[in-house]
Amino acid sequence: MKIVDYSNQITKEAIINEFKGNLFEFLVAQGLARFSHIEDQFLLSLPIEFKSKLGSYEELIRTHEPRLLERLPSLAQATVKKILADKSFFEVEFINWNVIGKMVATNESETWNETDIVGTTKDGVKLALSLKLTKDHSFVNTKSAGVKSFFTKYFSGFGSDISIHQKALNNEVDESFLVMGHKLYSMIDSEFHGSFNRIWSDNYTELPGELNPEMRVIVHENYYRVAIKLSEHLNLLKNKNSELFFDSLYALCGFGHADIIQVNCFHQDYELKEITIKKFDDLFFKMNKECTILPLKEMGSSVEIVMGKMVLQIRVKPMNKFTTAAYKINCSIKVRE
Repeated sequence: MKIVDYSNQITKEAIINEFKGNLFEFLVAQGLARFSHIEDQFLLSLPIEFKSKLGSYEELIRTHEPRLLERLPSLAQATVKKILADKSFFEVEFINWNVIGKMVATNESETWNETDIVGTTKDGVKLALSLKLTKDHSFVNTKSAGVKSFFTKYFSGFGSDISIHQKALNNEVDESFLVMGHKLYSMIDSEFHGSFNRIWSDNYTELPGELNPEMRVIVHENYYRVAIKLSEHLNLLKNKNSELFFDSLYALCGFGHADIIQVNCFHQDYELKEITIKKFDDLFFKMNKECTILPLKEMGSSVEIVMGKMVLQIRVKPMNKFTTAAYKINCSIKVRE
């Protein structure tokens, strides 16, 4: 019998985090549109599919986290108020607000990078907001990338040589995956032939959070080996050209372009703690282009890079299921005031 509980706490939290983020973005954009006296236009412009999704998001949160649903409007309202308190945002008239991640075509998304909400002035100027709702004292997510294109995409400034680093990381991903597979299959008295087949999927979970402790250790060892290789090649790039390496970190910190404004709402049990607004120059203008890559923690899956008062965390994670060698790299930051 296949042992899978899709209502487990880890799966539930992941779904709720995604849905509450979507609802939060909508509520903040709606509040900004209301301030600009274009709320009706904003609501009418929402695609029908998006409106339907909002309804399903609300229903799931109402079922599993009713207090969150109660608090979201207040958190969004406080965030709008904080944005409006910066008068430099509103020296011009806005004629449009969009929830970018949900309303633009896929081939346009790269233009907006980490932008969640964009405002357009009557002169055609764009205001790009990156919006996050985060637990107090936690790292703020900034970027999610595929492990097998990580170096070539975000460190392309190093030229054609970057393919060497990407190939080394890819090889480690594939080899470590095979090691993990052989160990897990040996625990069920079976033989691994390079991929997880029906022998596994019909009888065992494919979600790392649902594994028993012994199997979970083997999966974590896999991420650890990949993180070691990731750290090794980040250090090699830093030693090769430290200034270029530093410049390459901007996008990983959530600044795919310098005009993005990061708006972070921090809460504790959905009670507001702090709202911060950071622009590129706030974080990097007076910072020397120096950083420190910290040693990897034992059995850790993330590399931490200290940049002045900011820590960038680069973490190896499964896409969803650990049974494929398609991992993602999640980036997040924490600013020490």
